[in-house]
Amino acid sequence: MINKKQPVSPGYGQVVRSTNPAFAAQTAIAITPKEIIDILRRHVLLICILTFCGAVIGGGLWFVIRRIAPKYTARTYIEVLSPGQFDPTVIGTPLASKDIAYEFRFSKAALIKQQSMLQELIRRDAIRETEWFAKFDNDVLKVVEDLEDHLMAIADRNSNYISIGMTCGSAEEAALIVNEMVDLFVKSQQSTVQTDISGKLRDFSQQENELRNKLQSISSSLTDIRRSSGLTQLESAGEGSFRHTITQKLGNLEIEKMKLEADIEQIRTSVASYEERKPTDEIVQRSTENDSVVLGLIQRIATLEAELARKMTTLGENHREVKQLREVLRQTIVEKEARSNMKSLQIRDSDITSAKDQFALISNRLAKLEEMRAQTENQQRDLDNTRATYDGFISRREEAKNKLFAVQEQISKYNLIKQDVETAKVKPIGLAPPPLRMSSPRIIIYVPGGTFLGFMLGIGLAFLMELLNDLLRTPKDVMKYVNVSLLGMVAHKDLDSNTRDADMWKVVRQLPLSMMSECYRQFRTNLKVSVDIESQRVIFITSGNAEEGRTTVAANTAAIFAAEGRRVLLIDANFRRPCLNKIFSNSNGQHIGAPDEGRGLSGYLIGNYSAQEVIRPTGLADTDVIDSGALPNNPAELLGGRKMHELLEFAKQHYDRVIIDGPPMLVSDAKALASLADGTVLVFNTAITRRGTAQRIVRELKEINTNILGAILIGVRVLKGGYYSELFESYRQYQDSHSEQLAGQPS
Repeated sequence: MINKKQPVSPGYGQVVRSTNPAFAAQTAIAITPKEIIDILRRHVLLICILTFCGAVIGGGLWFVIRRIAPKYTARTYIEVLSPGQFDPTVIGTPLASKDIAYEFRFSKAALIKQQSMLQELIRRDAIRETEWFAKFDNDVLKVVEDLEDHLMAIADRNSNYISIGMTCGSAEEAALIVNEMVDLFVKSQQSTVQTDISGKLRDFSQQENELRNKLQSISSSLTDIRRSSGLTQLESAGEGSFRHTITQKLGNLEIEKMKLEADIEQIRTSVASYEERKPTDEIVQRSTENDSVVLGLIQRIATLEAELARKMTTLGENHREVKQLREVLRQTIVEKEARSNMKSLQIRDSDITSAKDQFALISNRLAKLEEMRAQTENQQRDLDNTRATYDGFISRREEAKNKLFAVQEQISKYNLIKQDVETAKVKPIGLAPPPLRMSSPRIIIYVPGGTFLGFMLGIGLAFLMELLNDLLRTPKDVMKYVNVSLLGMVAHKDLDSNTRDADMWKVVRQLPLSMMSECYRQFRTNLKVSVDIESQRVIFITSGNAEEGRTTVAANTAAIFAAEGRRVLLIDANFRRPCLNKIFSNSNGQHIGAPDEGRGLSGYLIGNYSAQEVIRPTGLADTDVIDSGALPNNPAELLGGRKMHELLEFAKQHYDRVIIDGPPMLVSDAKALASLADGTVLVFNTAITRRGTAQRIVRELKEINTNILGAILIGVRVLKGGYYSELFESYRQYQDSHSEQLAGQPS
């Protein structure tokens, strides 16, 4: 058995299964490289014939066109100088990059093919006198179209040249048209450049006059500003330059103002300090000690303290004089303290009064300074505004001078450029000579081109024939397009010399060693290993169309099973085209064991005969048959009715295999039989069965829940490049070797 998970190529005797519709649809579209090679091998003769015909036709066309319509191509070149504006005042002007230069040449080449340039060319008298122009009967549109097709202007990427060529039937006229176009283009470029330069010179001259007038107006404005302001030194002072007197004055006033504000703050601090002083402060004490009265009292206190100490030593503390002296000392000290306090208050008041007077004086000076500063600031503001206006005019004057200088420089340059002969950037190299050889037709193009086209046409026809052929020709086609297992294939009778003239219905019995008989044995083996044949003893054989080989498959399948010693019953259920009565007849053409035509299947189904009466022997071992009998009025109803079911049950009890040769799926009889049988085998014929038909019958059988055992493909031919060519050849060699061995054995 083949593993269903691994897609393999179906070999001889293998069961090919395709149970995944998505996979089948996918493989139906894809074409493998091997299949492409096989298609080419099968149609190699067609491809070779068409390739040869293409070569012959190409050579014939070359010969005919060479005689009746030769073409000549004349060529010349135009040199294109480096792009960019040429500056005659600079020595060694840098060249443009390679890409920019190529784009410049490409744009020049495009100008040559402009419609306006082509129309200007055909207005020339030399062009109108040519036979090439005369053949268009003065139809300008056709002339321009021919020039667009045959006049070439190609910019070379690796050089500074444009190649110009013309193809027509006369070599002299081709050269004439090219030379006229070169002359026209060079002159038009020179004229265009001269016109552009003259226009630019006019523009620059106008700008020069406007700038001169602007400079004169600015100078007048500066004079008016100096006269109206009455100020000097209006130019802005740069770093390290002399400062204006107003500016210097304003700066001095600012410095003096800061000093006065510092003095006021210092005085305010001093007043607050004086007001916070107390008589006991050390500063106050030092100030009062300089007073003469206080000094006298201090000296007297010192004298009294010395006298008191002396008397206390001599007289004692409680002496009357000592007490008196101590009282005098106390009064003196009190007097001294009172004098000191009074003096300190006087000093503090004096300091406060002096500081306030100084504060008032400085405040007055600051107020006057503020007035002067405000006036000076107004003057400075006027100076700044005037300077700003003045500087603006100065800047505009310098800008106008620079522009005037640049314009004058450009005027000088363009005057030099106008006189330069290389201004147009294009130079003709020389006249185009008449060509000596034809440019078309060329045999190197026509013969290989015809050969290639013939070859491609052959390949296209080969694939078209393959794609349009929707027959099931190979087992691989069954695997691709039909969702059913392939139980076997039967080779075409022409593949084996022994079966070419044989009776296909009896090939298994008459030629058991033939390749076709081996195919039926392989079919039997695959049927047995793929399904439970013991439980599915009734096998219905059908196809999509008539004459696809159902009866042949049924008869040979019965013979194969009978060869195993199985009892086989063949039932001919095709009322419209019965065949088993012709296959199993005696030498005189009479049925063996069935002298009455009414004893067929139809006679049993309508109740005229019993099952034993309609079964007749075939004269072959273990094989009986039931003929179809006469065509009833309602075959589908009879085949799907109770009597048919009873017949099949009877056959199961008395036979090992029951094979029903049924009608094609074109009629409803087949569906009725398929629903009663244990399994259905589909017959596909490589010469008749189409993919759509096979898919339709599989779909219809699945809709009625039929048990499809598989399919058998008959009439298989060997295709070039196919796997079965080698397979059949190997079988023939093997069979020939086996026959020789049998012949060599003693009888």
